[in-house]
Amino acid sequence: MLNTLNIGKYIYGSLTNEKSGITCKCYPLVADNNAKYPFIIYRRLNLQSSNSKDGIHEDVVTVEIIVVSDKYVVGIDLAQKIRKIFERQSVTFDDIEINDGIIILATEEFNDNAYVQRMQFQFKIQKINI
Repeated sequence: MLNTLNIGKYIYGSLTNEKSGITCKCYPLVADNNAKYPFIIYRRLNLQSSNSKDGIHEDVVTVEIIVVSDKYVVGIDLAQKIRKIFERQSVTFDDIEINDGIIILATEEFNDNAYVQRMQFQFKIQKINI
């Protein structure tokens, strides 16, 4: 079995790493009621396993990352940084390889007096061959 459910730990660690250039708060699933703009929310949307006769050899995971801001340009700049962090990267995290991050959807909206940038990334996850 792959530890694919740990993808949230990878996302959080990548967004809050000093090298990311992202200084706002990041929340899994839902932001605090008193969250200050800008902030980021992330969640796993889908997980699909690929099976073979030897068991599961790969999971494909879709993660949504949402940037909420009171200024449109700030939200766009954050979304661009996030895209740079995850798109086409291959990393090792815990005992899995996270590969081929691709952006599969990007939308924007204005909701509750805030600018919202939504991005969905798809990752291929495999167990590290030791």
